Amino acid sequence: MANRLAGESSPYLIQHADNPVDWYPWGNEAFARAQAEDKPIFVSIGYAACHWCHVMAHESFENPEIAALMNSLFVNVKVDREERPDVDAVYMNAIHVMGEGGGWPLSAFCDAEGKPFFLGTYFPPDDKYGRPGFARVLKTMSEVYRDKRDQVEQNTRALLEGLRHMDEHFRRQAERGAARGLADIDQGTLITAGRQLAQICDPHQGGFGSRPKFPSSSAHDLLGRAGRLAFGKPAREAFLLQCERMAAGGIYDHLGGGFARYSVDERWLVPHFEKMLYDNSQLLAIYGDALAMTGEPRYAQVIDETVAWLEREMRDASGGLYASQDADSEGEEGIFYVWTPPQIAEVLGEEDAARFCRAYGVKEGGNFEHGTSVLSRVGPAGDQAEEAALAAMRARLFEARRRRVPPATDTKVLASWNGLAVSGLLRAHQATGSQAARALALEVGEFLRREMLQEGAGAGTATDGGGTDGGSRVHRVFKDGRARLDGTLDDYAMVARAFLHLAEATGDEAWWRRGAGLVRAILDRFYDEQGGAGAFYLPASDSEDRLVHRPESHQDGAMPSGSAVAIECLLLLGRIAGDRRALDVAERYLGARAAVAAGQPYMSARLLAALDVALGGVELVVSEGEGRERLIEAAHRAYAPTLSLIGPWAEESLRAGKGPAADGRAQAYVCRGQTCSAPVAEPGALVELLATPP
Repeated sequence: MANRLAGESSPYLIQHADNPVDWYPWGNEAFARAQAEDKPIFVSIGYAACHWCHVMAHESFENPEIAALMNSLFVNVKVDREERPDVDAVYMNAIHVMGEGGGWPLSAFCDAEGKPFFLGTYFPPDDKYGRPGFARVLKTMSEVYRDKRDQVEQNTRALLEGLRHMDEHFRRQAERGAARGLADIDQGTLITAGRQLAQICDPHQGGFGSRPKFPSSSAHDLLGRAGRLAFGKPAREAFLLQCERMAAGGIYDHLGGGFARYSVDERWLVPHFEKMLYDNSQLLAIYGDALAMTGEPRYAQVIDETVAWLEREMRDASGGLYASQDADSEGEEGIFYVWTPPQIAEVLGEEDAARFCRAYGVKEGGNFEHGTSVLSRVGPAGDQAEEAALAAMRARLFEARRRRVPPATDTKVLASWNGLAVSGLLRAHQATGSQAARALALEVGEFLRREMLQEGAGAGTATDGGGTDGGSRVHRVFKDGRARLDGTLDDYAMVARAFLHLAEATGDEAWWRRGAGLVRAILDRFYDEQGGAGAFYLPASDSEDRLVHRPESHQDGAMPSGSAVAIECLLLLGRIAGDRRALDVAERYLGARAAVAAGQPYMSARLLAALDVALGGVELVVSEGEGRERLIEAAHRAYAPTLSLIGPWAEESLRAGKGPAADGRAQAYVCRGQTCSAPVAEPGALVELLATPP
């Protein structure tokens, strides 16, 4: 019989609806029962595409004996971390306080109020792998809660105190920095950060560290930014090496497009096969930048194929994009994606199969499990005829693969991830001219506006900091035709940035107003002055959820930190639209944190990208007149990561006196700070101006 999860919208929770475990979703009902029966709470956090979440579910949550233990000893709560990043942040930070690395599934043993007293990740059903069995852990934690309540209370106090100390550590650092301010920060901060990142990159395979190896898109982006500054050659080389190796490796789906979550080795060869929307959204922008730097056709191909994958497999009928695709199908990880030489020969014939196997590293014995191979491009590219032949072979193999049982798709639509997708798709369009990328960005943007945004009256109208956001709100989750849950900081910030980017892409001021309204909502509901340095929280100040701690937004993870993206948006409002409150908050926040961020650039890369805008932001005004679109296209095809195209939403002082040439041709003006260049009318001259180091 289905449990309480059957009525939930999360595909991850629905995966557990037929477990013999008496699961509750996160909410008051579970806490009320725990308190009424004086039972501990077991909180299990995961997500639909998580391989080890599936393993623990099959081994333990589907096991009637273990489920009976869970039901008799605990009130059991199942959480989708993608729907509830605020809940996940509390317990993930708590396991870090314990000195553990964390990961999913995340298993939290809590008192009846949700305060954790012990946490772990995956537990096997019985003692093995050097880990205690889940059944034994359940009994032990129940006994501790029943017989050693003082120890439980001591642990909960220590963990909550640890969470407070974590936030206080960041505040103290910020308060020390606030005394110096942004005036003492210069490009040397970014140069130093870029050199530090380059030093921890793999010099042979690209990427950070050894294995497992993640895209780490925020840090990857910062390498590119640092690469255009003085002494930036090592950072630029590291940026491009990672692009090259990832595009060639098995982490990239050479038949269907899109990147997997990470590779289990240092060579980007064997991936953990799940595909996440947030990774691919950021990588579209990364490869757009790589194409702008190099003109390498392979990068345009990666963009086109990844956009095609999003269109083909990730679109909801509403216009939003789904969250992820699973690593597993038919009960095995990766089986959908891997090949043997006989399987390829069956599709291509012996002669073409031999050519394809040489090009994509498929050999007898394989490079993955059961003698199969993950496709990766080995050796240099061939001539035009060879590449065309390989493309035709890939198309035939793709059609054959479509007859396999595909991995499951997590069909919930998340606001923040879709905001990232809009920004990534627009950068892809700028770099390649892809109309498919632009059309999909507009479709997703319209979905966010129509289904996820509650637009407040007067949003985006104030420039002096007096007044509020007018009530603009963002829902977090859309599923089965219905939006639900108030967004977190990440949702507000990433949707706001998407709307500001759509304003630049379309020239439609309404997009700017929507983005500005959300930025002001961030200041009203997620921001705290905190002694002048400022801090951003993940949940809103008026959130009604039963969180035992209100987590702050400090650092990047797989996605950029919401606080850093909020700062980027505040800088745009301040520099371009003249919003003095926005600019003041952004500059104080950056001034307080820039020096510390430069010392830990991997975790603070997106904030340093915002600093790049603050120190070297470029505003481009292109007048009306003949050739205007060619000038804009040339600017977008260049690598100019701090560029903003000025539209009617900008302060009059930025636009005043910048008209067409006497012969009616459009002219471009490149402005840095208070200084604007002489006008240019030729695309080549504009690209040269944009290439000038900040």
